Amino acid sequence: MLYDLIAVGSATKDIILTTDRGKIFRTPKNKLAPKWLGFELGEKICVNNAVKNIGGVAANVAIGTKKLGLNSTLITTLGRDSHKNWVVKELKKHKVDVSLIKINFQRESPLSTILVDQKTGERIIFYEKSSGEIDLSNLSKIKSKWFCVSSLTGDWSKQSEKILGVVKKQKASLILAPSTSQIIDGFVDLKKMLKWSKIILLNYNEALEIAAKLKLPAKDIKDLVKILHKLGPKVVCLTDGINGAYASNNSGILHCPASKVKVIDTTGAGDAFMSGFLGFFLKNKSLGESLRAGIANSASVVRYTGTTKGLLTQKEIIKKIKSLEAKEI
Repeated sequence: MLYDLIAVGSATKDIILTTDRGKIFRTPKNKLAPKWLGFELGEKICVNNAVKNIGGVAANVAIGTKKLGLNSTLITTLGRDSHKNWVVKELKKHKVDVSLIKINFQRESPLSTILVDQKTGERIIFYEKSSGEIDLSNLSKIKSKWFCVSSLTGDWSKQSEKILGVVKKQKASLILAPSTSQIIDGFVDLKKMLKWSKIILLNYNEALEIAAKLKLPAKDIKDLVKILHKLGPKVVCLTDGINGAYASNNSGILHCPASKVKVIDTTGAGDAFMSGFLGFFLKNKSLGESLRAGIANSASVVRYTGTTKGLLTQKEIIKKIKSLEAKEI
């Protein structure tokens, strides 16, 4: 079978806890970490809501793009415990093919705890380092037009070589959605993959981390986009929270403001944007329309707790983007 998109990365069971007991601290001089959420040491924290939700970038992107009509699936590894059954059941509920999921009986399935600040909808994610360790032993037997690689951990060097080998051999296209940990701990290997990538999707802070790694000055979005293009990607997508998102194909930078909605939980915002953008762009829609689709999908998801409840269909997004505008900056 030839897939439209295979998301390579994590699938987790998320426990989302919502509380209004935290205090926001601002550190504007620290550009890489300008805001912090704090609690009194030793305090018992009252949780207003606790929700189980499927998570992990690969799972979220597979679900989101599947809903938009792509033949999408994911490659991930789960553990021996009961959590794996729950994750598989959730994926099947969203009509995602689970045949490429591997089980590692020597480890537990990935489990994340997400703390959401009820006043702002912002969140902090606590995840296990092993959550991104993926068994890629059968990768060469799987065919896809696009491979979307996200937050991998473990032997990043070996994994990146395996993925690049398959991409080159199949003449497939590569999408990268690197995490901060990949940028900090595996930047040498990330740079190799960036040379072969067609699309990179990341947030403003992750882009700043890359600029910092390269020791290059980045005063604004234009500088960051220029730096990212020079690393290889033909298309750069950069999200910036309430400031909206940017997309560039090296012939200009488009900006679409964030939609004004009541934010309940920002946990799935980035993955929903990615799904919306890819769900349109991989169907040969324009850069501007794809950017607006990402914004619409993201704005819908943040209105709910979790990463999947607010995901839109193609028809729903087409209606939403009529009121959105993408302008060149």
